[in-house]
Amino acid sequence: MICSVCNSPSNSFYIKTGPLMVDGDKSKEYCFLKCDDCETVFLENPLDESALGDFYPDYYLPYRGEKAWGKYAKIVQRQDDALNIKRVDLVSKFLSPKKHPQKIKILDVGCGKPDFLYHFDQRVDSDCFGVDFKQAHWGDAKYSKLNLTEGDWTQHQPTEQYDVITAWHYLEHDYHPQKTVEKCLELLKPGGLVIIEVPMYQGLLARIQKNHWQGWHTPRHINLFSFKSWSTLFSTSHWTILDHHKYGTLDPFILWWLGRAEKKNYLWNANFEGHFLNLALLKGLTFPLFALEKVLPLGIQTVVVQKK
Repeated sequence: MICSVCNSPSNSFYIKTGPLMVDGDKSKEYCFLKCDDCETVFLENPLDESALGDFYPDYYLPYRGEKAWGKYAKIVQRQDDALNIKRVDLVSKFLSPKKHPQKIKILDVGCGKPDFLYHFDQRVDSDCFGVDFKQAHWGDAKYSKLNLTEGDWTQHQPTEQYDVITAWHYLEHDYHPQKTVEKCLELLKPGGLVIIEVPMYQGLLARIQKNHWQGWHTPRHINLFSFKSWSTLFSTSHWTILDHHKYGTLDPFILWWLGRAEKKNYLWNANFEGHFLNLALLKGLTFPLFALEKVLPLGIQTVVVQKK
């Protein structure tokens, strides 16, 4: 196996996990290797891409969203809205009226349930595009103004270039991250931005929870990026790394709680209403730890890169 980030053939065993956040047979193990050069961690035995659909069933929790939480759905929806507004604010921080006097053209790769684009469209003068290999509630009337495409995003052929490409927890699913970076280079205007958020295996929680940590999310996650991965993926000849944070918009508590649920063998196709109060209690009890996420790397990282 060669590293999908730097192409090095030199690597070593890192961790084994079973299939995560899925019901049924969990006997199969997946092995992650760690690149000796760029320290990216990647799956030794990934599934064929055509077989991944079995791991994105209708009950897949991110697809169900607030509907999975029964009578607490409105509370969960408010939290999800707050997350997406936080993401809009992050992107907006890098948009200058002088550099972007016209409508912002933004593409969200792996848009899933496209609430980020919905909130971006509400708050920024923009044309919003999203692409994902599978639709998730795209028929909802509130998404009618969004331009959504189902399929392989590397085959995406727009008629014009974008100001911003975002990838919120997409790149770890990507079998070919080098091709994705090349596609970003092709689709962005000069000075355009790529904003990426992914799990961070070098955080504290992955060390504590080991193979139950939901950042592994096997077999859906193919690559877990190191602090060194970004300078390899984004060469200085074409890109400038503007920001790299060892935290993100997603609360690392979520990955921790999902890992705890995995260890306790929760049924993922069940109604999660009965788990809500437990989640809320643990959120309060662990707040002092998770409040330190900007000084203590816990499990999320964000990188902002600009095309030269």
